[in-house]
Amino acid sequence: MRHIRPYKIFTLVEAPPSERIVNVSLPSRRGNGGTSLLETMLIITATRIVDARRVFEIGTFLGGNTLNMALNLPDDARVFTLDLDEEHAADVKQLPEDAPLTRLHLASESSLDFAKTSVAGKISTLTGNSTTFDFSAWRNSIDLSFIDGGHDFATVKSDTENALQMAVRERPSCILWHDYRSWEYPALTCYLDDLAKEREIFHVEDTTLCAWFNDPSGSIVPRLMN
Repeated sequence: MRHIRPYKIFTLVEAPPSERIVNVSLPSRRGNGGTSLLETMLIITATRIVDARRVFEIGTFLGGNTLNMALNLPDDARVFTLDLDEEHAADVKQLPEDAPLTRLHLASESSLDFAKTSVAGKISTLTGNSTTFDFSAWRNSIDLSFIDGGHDFATVKSDTENALQMAVRERPSCILWHDYRSWEYPALTCYLDDLAKEREIFHVEDTTLCAWFNDPSGSIVPRLMN
């Protein structure tokens, strides 16, 4: 695992200050999105780095990150966001730490943060258990995947393998993971540390975000390692 300062990610966007303006929704409730402001800005920056037009989020939760990504994507972009519904939640085996988040998501399904916003038309909500969901329709078509669903080892492994299959290969693409080094989710940290022995994965310091970039032109990864 390589550990980098946040500025390494921000400086990958080569644009003057006038073109570095982003839109971020102010949190409306506790636990909104589950990410810090720094993490939110890094997620948005990653969409810029890979010029994302198609984003896949595993773990909608309250829809805060979904909204913030959609706010900063082009008008023709699509965000696909997947989470459990009542039927699948009844059958899934979750970590004790994840179960309350699922209950909160289910209680908020009719009031997710992106509902009735100007960017709601960019967002497609999907339901199901990510370990059994059929991702084949998105294979080799996703510019950025954000993994923040179940945090047990089996789920993170499955979500990662599916995200790798969905990642566009012909141009830059990215996978982001949330909750690395979170004391609640040691299995996720162990999995990513092991994966980092096979792939070039970057942990952004002062956050719980990790990133992997598909970089066919060699314009991203060398700059992060420099």
